Amino acid sequence: MGLNSALWRGKRVLVTGHTGFKGSWLSLLLKDLGAEVVGLSLPPESPQSLFVDARISDQVSANFFEDIRDELQVSNAIGILRPDYVFHLAAQAYVRRSVRNPIESITTNVTGTANVLLSSLACESVIGMTIATTDKVYENLGRNRPFEESDKLGGIDPYSASKAATEIIVNSISIANNPSKKRITTVRAGNVIGGGDWGEDRLVPDLVRALCSNQLISIRNPNATRPWQHVLDCLYGYLLLAQSHLEGKDGIPTAINFGPSNSLTVKELVCLFEKAFKKKANYEYLKSPIPESEQLELSSKLAKSTLGWQLSIPQTEAVIQTAEWYSKFANGRDAQELMLEEIANFRDDKW
Repeated sequence: MGLNSALWRGKRVLVTGHTGFKGSWLSLLLKDLGAEVVGLSLPPESPQSLFVDARISDQVSANFFEDIRDELQVSNAIGILRPDYVFHLAAQAYVRRSVRNPIESITTNVTGTANVLLSSLACESVIGMTIATTDKVYENLGRNRPFEESDKLGGIDPYSASKAATEIIVNSISIANNPSKKRITTVRAGNVIGGGDWGEDRLVPDLVRALCSNQLISIRNPNATRPWQHVLDCLYGYLLLAQSHLEGKDGIPTAINFGPSNSLTVKELVCLFEKAFKKKANYEYLKSPIPESEQLELSSKLAKSTLGWQLSIPQTEAVIQTAEWYSKFANGRDAQELMLEEIANFRDDKW
């Protein structure tokens, strides 16, 4: 199974959170497929942004810079845009920030998602929705096995808990407030890496900043494992899922995992990244001051059986490819050109 460019061509697709890392990559992917991309998001907030560096606004036919917690603004924007399909990626996505300000995470991730979902359900043009949550929605009891979609939801920090709550809210609204039976699926992805992520308190951006500035950084929990995957693999899964909604296929899950079958430790990723970047970083390993799961793996059997999805970029190669992207960018290469090169290499036999 692959992507059908003819199906996407001319479709108006709304990406919430299009100014973020994954949203920027998804906007460019959709444009490559021939879709008309429209966006709803806060303006880029970090000092450096892939959205700005790669001129993503030029690829988007309409930009609405609004806070998804504002019900009226969200409703107005979706009513004006009248998209055929919605990818909801907008979120407060930082664990440590959620500890500092729990209310921000709860209101953005739960109330904000409910606003986008209800407004989309009320919009006649919308056929379906893909709603991004996280691999951290599961209650982690340390059983040392990959999480499956049927496992119990939970969260030991406000970010994880808000995303688990989002899953419950989405499921209830999809049943109780969806008379047209529009297709809605939540997607739970492993740790996504790739060129152009400049987010706060994330391992790869912190590592890149350290490599470029020679400043000391603290890296938490070196022996913790995470299901790292390249952003293109993750978003390919989102697109396959959305395509199944647009095609009206039966038996599509209401929640689905996307992630590798194994995990790398934080320390292993750092070593691979340094080697590919061809430079040593100045860092120290520390135990995290906030609760964080030591082991995290996902089962993506459901994604493979229902969508035909599987990783195209092996975990180690994803790390190397990401490091090389940042190295080229640091040496003056254009961000959008680097993205388009990776998309061109990735799309063989996929669309």
